[in-house]
Amino acid sequence: MIAVRQSLKYSNTTLKYLNTTLKYLNTTLKYLNTTLKYLNTTLKYLNTTLEYLNTTLKYLNTTLKYLNTTLKYLNTTLKYLNTTLKYLNPTSRYLLLI
Repeated sequence: MIAVRQSLKYSNTTLKYLNTTLKYLNTTLKYLNTTLKYLNTTLKYLNTTLEYLNTTLKYLNTTLKYLNTTLKYLNTTLKYLNTTLKYLNPTSRYLLLI
């Protein structure tokens, strides 16, 4: 009878420790869940930021293409102007510069 009581006492103590361990595990899992939620939110913000960056880079690329085209036109215009100045007589060139 004493052995049964001792066994029940140890079983009860073991169950208390197990209950405490499960409570700590539950708390740890809650913290992990909260951490994962924050991580998910952070990743969403990062994704949005990268989408904005991608859009910005596309606009920049388009702007640079337009600038390149503009510079090509300017270069052509300057070539035509240079050719025109070569064909003008020296006096006309001098007057044009004044």
